[in-house]
Amino acid sequence: MTELFIKIFLALVLGGALGMERQYHDKPAGFATNCLICLGAMLFTVLSQIMGWAGGDPGRIAAQIVTGVGFIGAGSILRDGNKISGLTTAAGVWLVAAIGMAIGYGEYIWASCCAAAILLVQLGLRRTLHLVERMRHYDTIYLTCDPSWAVVEKIQTQLEKQNIHLLKREITKQDNVFHVALVATFTGHEFQTIAKGLLEMPEVHSLYQ
Repeated sequence: MTELFIKIFLALVLGGALGMERQYHDKPAGFATNCLICLGAMLFTVLSQIMGWAGGDPGRIAAQIVTGVGFIGAGSILRDGNKISGLTTAAGVWLVAAIGMAIGYGEYIWASCCAAAILLVQLGLRRTLHLVERMRHYDTIYLTCDPSWAVVEKIQTQLEKQNIHLLKREITKQDNVFHVALVATFTGHEFQTIAKGLLEMPEVHSLYQ
């Protein structure tokens, strides 16, 4: 019984630590969700062991944890046009379930080390992204504007004034507006300047990266 309480406690602590990082950065699947996922994976793993002691197949329940948590992770992935968000949260949910399974099997050191590694990746990745923001990199600017080639040329001229090298452009017409995709090299700071300048143009309706 004492070992069961240790597993419950550790599942709540590790799941909660990973969930707090998600919640602090205002991401889906926060503190409560990660606690429940880790605790549920641990409990199902313990039940699979009990099933094995009773002569059943101990792998049947454990195998379904991966499938079940996949549905939860898929629910956090969102698509907005050409942008996809939630992949990191989905991967986090998957790993939290794996940590819960490790706790259920009594691999406390494995579970703790992996949770620490995930936190290091999550926190270190954000610092790395800040450095990347200062470097020029290829990215795509998506915008909608009036259906006029003169407007597209005006947008391109605006970019050239800011020394932005345009690599490629794609234009489609839909719902009586132009949907323009511009591939260029710029830094995160330069994108803010680009967006501000383009959105001040009355012909430009929307813009995102």
